[in-house]
Order: sequence, then C-alpha cells, then structure tokens
Amino acid sequence: MGTVLLLAGLTVYCAHLGEAVAWSSLKGASLPLFAAAVVGISLAAAATLKAVELLSTLRQLSGAIEADTGEGTEAMLSEDGPPAIARLARAINAAARYRAGRQAELLQVLAAYAHDQRTPLTRMGMRCELLEDPAVRDALQRDLAEMAQLVEASVSCAKMQCSAGERTQRVDADNLLGTLVGDYRDAGRTVALEGSVGRPLVTCPHALRRVLMNLIDNALRYGGDARLCVRVEARQLVLAVVDSGPGILPAQMDAVFAPWYRSPETSARAPGSGLGLAIARRLTLAMRGELQLENRCAGGLEARLTLPLATA
Repeated sequence: MGTVLLLAGLTVYCAHLGEAVAWSSLKGASLPLFAAAVVGISLAAAATLKAVELLSTLRQLSGAIEADTGEGTEAMLSEDGPPAIARLARAINAAARYRAGRQAELLQVLAAYAHDQRTPLTRMGMRCELLEDPAVRDALQRDLAEMAQLVEASVSCAKMQCSAGERTQRVDADNLLGTLVGDYRDAGRTVALEGSVGRPLVTCPHALRRVLMNLIDNALRYGGDARLCVRVEARQLVLAVVDSGPGILPAQMDAVFAPWYRSPETSARAPGSGLGLAIARRLTLAMRGELQLENRCAGGLEARLTLPLATA
C-alpha cells in the first residue's frame, strides 16, 4: 500500500508494497524524469511549509486584532515574520497609537469642559437660596443637584479613560471583597456576601472595586438590596451581584451599557447619570474580563463579572 525507493549506483529500484512486493528498476532515460519528480516534490513540500508558516502568522495577527478591545489601548501586535506581514503589523500599531492619542485629547477637552461647569452651577445654587417661593426653590435645587451629578460623572469618566491602565497587583481577594461589603454595611446599606475566593489574586484592585461598587449601587438603587455571590469555576473567578428588583427588559440588555443611556422605565424613578455600567464594562475589558446581565427566573437581575483567575 505504498512505494519504497532504493538507490544503488545509477539504478533506482522501486518496490510497490501491496499484497506482494514487486521490485522494478529505473535506468537510463527514466532517471532524469525521476530526478525531476524528486526535485518537484521537494519544492512543493518547501512551498507548503512556507504557506503553513505564513498562514500561522496571519492567524496570530488576526487573533491579536480581534483581541484588541478598542478601549484606548495600543494594539501592540508582533512585528516579526515575513516582510509584508511585518509592515502590516507596524501600520496597525501606528494607527492604534494615533487613535489612542486622539482619544486622550478629546477626553481631556471633555474633562476640562465639565470641570468648568462647576462654577456656574455653584453660583446658581447660591442664588436659589434667595428665592422666596419654597416650591420653586426646591424644584430648582433638585435640577441643579442632578446637573451637578452629571458634571461629576463626566469628569470622573474622562479622568478614568485618560489615565494609564492600572498595574496588576497580588491582592487578598477575600479581604478586598469583605472590606467592600463592610463599607456598605457601615453606611446602613443591605449587602450580603456569599462564598469566597480562597486564594490570592493577581488583578487591578482599584478597577475591580470600582466595577463592583457600580454594580452594587445599581442593585441597591433599583432592587433595594444586593447580594455579592463569589464562586470559582475552573480558571475563572465569577463575582455575581444579585438583586430583587424588576430586572431589565431583554431588548435593553445591550443598550444599558451605552454611555449616558437611561432606561425609560427607571429614569424617572431613580436618579443616575447613565455612566455606571459603561464605566464598569470598560474597566472589565481592561482586566480582560467579561460583564454580563441576566434576568433571574425568581425575579431580579444578576450582574455577572467573570475574570481570569491569574494567581501569583
């Protein structure tokens, strides 16, 4: 079921392996044809190996591009490989650096603009105190408080996006979570902690705390209570914030992650800027994690943060 070639002097013996072994020889004029065939097969094999190597490089390049979140970070693609691929990688890296620079400039302008709104808002608040009609005064003060909240949220969002990515640290995950929940309890808020990590964790502690605070604040605002459920699954850490609120309409599950988005069903009932989930998702992506929302069968919403369980 195959062929064996033996070279003896100027004669090539060829055996076809089947039910019986039959040897034949190639001499004279057959030898150039045989040599050409061997060379052709060798060239084809070399070309195939080169194509496989090129395909592997392209796949690595494609994977790196797909992994880029577009969240203001540079692509940092490998610039090794064949000349054409290396030039392409350099061009993509340059475009990513330009994009990050432009985004930082725009965010700095936003932060400066939002910061400048604080002074006139403060003046308007002081002038409200001079109004004689209590109903008008209270209504204007509520509007000014909401405007001030939006300004503070804008400044916070811009500063967070302009700042360099937080460095990962080895932290006591259970202590971090316990302290966070304890802070809420000290403030008289109902937050329960279920489960534990049971090991040190390499992560961005400030980003992790900020994400969980945003999720817990939403749970308390719309659900009245919050439970932080901790579980380890294979090489992933799952932190789920569960509430007993009305949940989110399925059609709005993606929209609520957009900056400034407020659900029509809840915007009038609970104050907010519409930036909490947008910031939480951005920080989650920076930690190479995933943030998902899901309505619970028993009622309420589960906000599930999944992080790679990288330990020191």
